[in-house]
Amino acid sequence: MSLLEAVVDRPLAGTTLNELAAATGLSRPTAHRLLLSLRKLAFVDYDAETRRFFPGLKAYRMGLASAARFDIVELADRSMAKLAEETGDTIFLSLRHGDSALCAARKIGPFPIRTLTLNVGDFRPLGVGAGSLALLAALPEDEARHVIARNRAKLAAYPGIDPASLREMAARTRRQGFAVNDGLILEEMAAVAVPVRDGSGKTIAAISVAAIRSRMAPPRRGTVVKLLERERAAIESMLGTPARATMEIR
Repeated sequence: MSLLEAVVDRPLAGTTLNELAAATGLSRPTAHRLLLSLRKLAFVDYDAETRRFFPGLKAYRMGLASAARFDIVELADRSMAKLAEETGDTIFLSLRHGDSALCAARKIGPFPIRTLTLNVGDFRPLGVGAGSLALLAALPEDEARHVIARNRAKLAAYPGIDPASLREMAARTRRQGFAVNDGLILEEMAAVAVPVRDGSGKTIAAISVAAIRSRMAPPRRGTVVKLLERERAAIESMLGTPARATMEIR
């Protein structure tokens, strides 16, 4: 699965055997043997001329099957546009991808100072950023600790975040029901986020509002979280998610 995820990460450019072995921590012979199996099952294609691996037909068909059930990006679009208009700030939709969070969608509000810290398609280690932190905190505690441990080297790129502080932030997010990033990535930027669950109760996304820090201080922060919770409920209702009790805003 790690190999398949690594192949899917670069669907257009493709990935070499050496790159895949390095990305997954597998030896080159082991990666090659597993890739042969994935090719036989049509999950992976191989271009002999460039010696690169690409997502295969079966991966494509599985993606279509998942999209046929629901497309969270499409379902969240109206709520994101509404939040961008009401808050004036930037709205992000984040999805988990292995030990990372993917920026799947973005809406830009009319406030003249914009916080465009993420582009659609960008990845961050789980826990880095408000939406990413909401996704991390939604995991069982043991799984979240393992994710943080595996991301230790990547977290070094973010001076304001380390494994210990990230564990504390995840615990705080679980308690209060929403995530806060207060200047940890860019000093002048802050964001809040809430998780979004599907009909089975599994967290599948996080929706966040990012702004300059002066616009995200209390009491406005609480107001923004209430708006997020309202739109989270609207998205979840389309997914058939049971209603939840409103979390206390601290």
